[in-house]
Amino acid sequence: MKHKKRNPIRVYVKKLDSVSKQDKWGYMKQGLTGLFLLISICIITFPENQVSIVGCGYVGLAMAAVFSDSGHTIICIDTDRNKISQLKNNVLPIYEPELAERLFFSPQSKHIVFTNDFNDAKDSDVYFVCVPTPTNTDGDCDRTYLYSAFDSIINICGNAPAIICIKSTVSPGTIRSLYTYLQEQELDNIELVYNPEFMREGCALQDIYTKNPVILGSESAHAIQNVETFYRSFLSDNTKFLKTNFETAEIIKYAWNSFSAIRIAYVNELADLCSLLHGDISKVVQGIALSEELLPTAVLKPGPGYGGSCFPKDTSGFKNLLKTQGFASSLVQQAIESNELHKERLIQDILANVTQQQGTVTLLGLSFKANTNDIRSAPSIDIIRALMHNGLTIKAYDPQAIQDMKRLFPEVHYYKSPYEAIKNTDCIVVLTEWDQIKQIDLEKASQLCHKKNIVDARNLYDVSLLKKFGFNYINMGAF
Repeated sequence: MKHKKRNPIRVYVKKLDSVSKQDKWGYMKQGLTGLFLLISICIITFPENQVSIVGCGYVGLAMAAVFSDSGHTIICIDTDRNKISQLKNNVLPIYEPELAERLFFSPQSKHIVFTNDFNDAKDSDVYFVCVPTPTNTDGDCDRTYLYSAFDSIINICGNAPAIICIKSTVSPGTIRSLYTYLQEQELDNIELVYNPEFMREGCALQDIYTKNPVILGSESAHAIQNVETFYRSFLSDNTKFLKTNFETAEIIKYAWNSFSAIRIAYVNELADLCSLLHGDISKVVQGIALSEELLPTAVLKPGPGYGGSCFPKDTSGFKNLLKTQGFASSLVQQAIESNELHKERLIQDILANVTQQQGTVTLLGLSFKANTNDIRSAPSIDIIRALMHNGLTIKAYDPQAIQDMKRLFPEVHYYKSPYEAIKNTDCIVVLTEWDQIKQIDLEKASQLCHKKNIVDARNLYDVSLLKKFGFNYINMGAF
């Protein structure tokens, strides 16, 4: 049964109606005293928070405009005195639609303070670092501004608890090095989060409010929770949050931008090809977009390399077409080379875990994907050839593809059960995501193996469970 929530004010008034006039003033005084105390407690317990943004460039200023919606005081710090002078005089050093209005003339702008002095930010709860990390001559990012900002924040924090939330783009390993430094200096009061930004210039504010996910990488669940709570105070309930470690968050940022760059470069290649062959690039792009229904980016997973009847044949044909049209080093050519290199790395992972000339390897899955017996250009073919070349005994299981594979490799030992194939093996290699392979009893498998090595090219198994049963587990970038 649902119970109606009781309104404490309504209950109190009803109670007043049931007592004598003499007692009413006494109750009223008690109520007013209690109300005063409650208001006082709220004022003391929930003061206005202060959030600082270090770096008044494109990202920093856009974030300041958005953060002002939180109701907190936003301290914007930059060492460039000329820039701060401009901002104080309502002059925006960059152009972005609606940004000047939000920073200088909106009701929320009263919460924003521009300063050159880090001491003005010493009472902040969170420091968002948005300084530039330009490219060095060696191609890596220059962390000079980041390290300077980091040191300045540490100097003003003292022993007060604080979160440093870095938004600047950095190469993987950078945030871990800063975290290690905090540990070595025993600065336990300071927590670290990596929070990369993905907004697009020209529609930055719109992106932040509607499209941008929030990536939070940290070793501190407490810091992640606090930063998430801050964002949720002003962003849409539909905003997506992804929480992970430092390195994964750093890779996401690089991968996101690089994937976008690859797609743009590919469309430009296709546009040039259309010009040569009288194609219509707008229709080509529409056709490519339809493929999202069949292979959505959101469900992409690593594997042993693409195979089957289409991808190897058609990429090869397209590569040759592009070459005849003057595209000697096309993205398609590079994709083919990348696929071959990936299979070679997988073969090396297998060989590293067996004694060559006398070891035994069990392949679980032979078809190029689950729910088909198709072995055309399946990665298993190249893997079998390489393992045989190194003198290894090969055992194999597949619920549908064994008969076809026997015609190519009659010397391989085939089994009708994965457990029979696993028995006395030195290394299990997972190549196809069949349900029969996903559902293997790992504890039983650990008892049947000669050596507990698994090279999982499909990331089918739980890492912690495999460790529990003593496996040495190599997979495709999962942990």
